[in-house]
Amino acid sequence: FLGTLIPSLRNFMDAPLNEAVMVDGMEAQNRFKFVLGLFVRAMVTAAKPIVLYLDDLQWADPASLELISNLITDKENRSLLFIGSYRENEVNSVHPLNLHFQQIETSGVPITKIGIDSLKRAHVNELISDSLGMSSDVVQPLTDIVYRKTFGNVLFVLQFLKSLFDEGLLR
Repeated sequence: FLGTLIPSLRNFMDAPLNEAVMVDGMEAQNRFKFVLGLFVRAMVTAAKPIVLYLDDLQWADPASLELISNLITDKENRSLLFIGSYRENEVNSVHPLNLHFQQIETSGVPITKIGIDSLKRAHVNELISDSLGMSSDVVQPLTDIVYRKTFGNVLFVLQFLKSLFDEGLLR
C-alpha cells in the first residue's frame, strides 16, 4: 500500500508489490494510519531510534494531528521521539492541537512543554556584541534598533541581523 503511495519506497521493500484495493473516505484514512504505523514500527528500533520534528503545528489540519497522535501513542513504538513546535499565542484551550495534547496525555504518554520567551534587551546586546566581536557599549545603539524592531523575538533578531549583513550594513 505505501509502495503505491510513495513509489520510491519500492527500492527498500523485499515484499512483492501487489496492487492495493482502492477504498474511499474513512476506510482509506484508517488504512493509511495503520500502514504508516506499521512502517514506522519497522523503521524505528531501539538500535535505530528516530527523532521526528514538525514545525508550525498550530496550522496542522485535523487529519494530520490525528496521524501524529496515533504515531505518538503507539505503545509498540518506544524508539520514536516526536518534537513539535507551535506558536503558543495562536493556540488557545479549544484549539485542535491542545485537544490532541490532552488526548495524548490521557493515553499515558508524557508531554514536556518548553516555552521559549523573547530575549531581554541585555541578551540581544550580548548576542550582537559576541557576533560582531565588539564591546557591548559600542553595539548598544544597534541593540536598541534591533530590539525596537524585533521585540526580542529570537527568530526575528537573527533574521534582522542577517538582512543587515546581507545588505552590507554589518561586517
